[in-house]
Amino acid sequence: MQVHTLANGPFMVNSYLVVNGKRGILFDPGSKINPLLDRAQSENITIEAIIATHGHIDHIDGVNLAKSKTNAPFYISALDMPLVQGAQMQAKMFGLPKIKAITVEKELPTTGDIEIAGLNLTLFHTPGHSKGSVSILIEDHLFSGDVLFNCSIGRTDLPGGNYAELINSIKKNLLIMPHDTRVLSGHGPETTIGIEKATNPFL
Repeated sequence: MQVHTLANGPFMVNSYLVVNGKRGILFDPGSKINPLLDRAQSENITIEAIIATHGHIDHIDGVNLAKSKTNAPFYISALDMPLVQGAQMQAKMFGLPKIKAITVEKELPTTGDIEIAGLNLTLFHTPGHSKGSVSILIEDHLFSGDVLFNCSIGRTDLPGGNYAELINSIKKNLLIMPHDTRVLSGHGPETTIGIEKATNPFL
């Protein structure tokens, strides 16, 4: 498995292209996702799914562009469907360009295991930043969205946020993972579970 990272869009969201042979998954597509889409095309990688860890605008405003270039279905938790349905309002609230309505083809389970692109995805419901935030483990890579960052945690002052819920999500679901688990978050540099257990001031 290979992981290609692109920080993009006005909020510098980390979008990820996860590649397994010639099959791929696109996580959290920001508005300037083209470099990852072009890479997939040039390397003949078929993107089989577009997945958002949660429904905030910076993580979904490239969904329509990605779908137009890949025809891949878009997955998100049903609990964050209201955020997707309100994407145009979110864009207006943050002063972003207007976007078209986003259609969700597949409901992302909040827990359990699913297989996409020949990879096993283990899902953990980690609310606190949003109601439907899902952290996703593939092999030893944890895609934590905006739940856990390098020496920080996600915001809880946005609609659906709850500080106590977020801390509980992290401690209950993420800190129990092996110390060398790589944490690939929605913003900023990657880290590991071990580093966060030892140094994260919020934990």
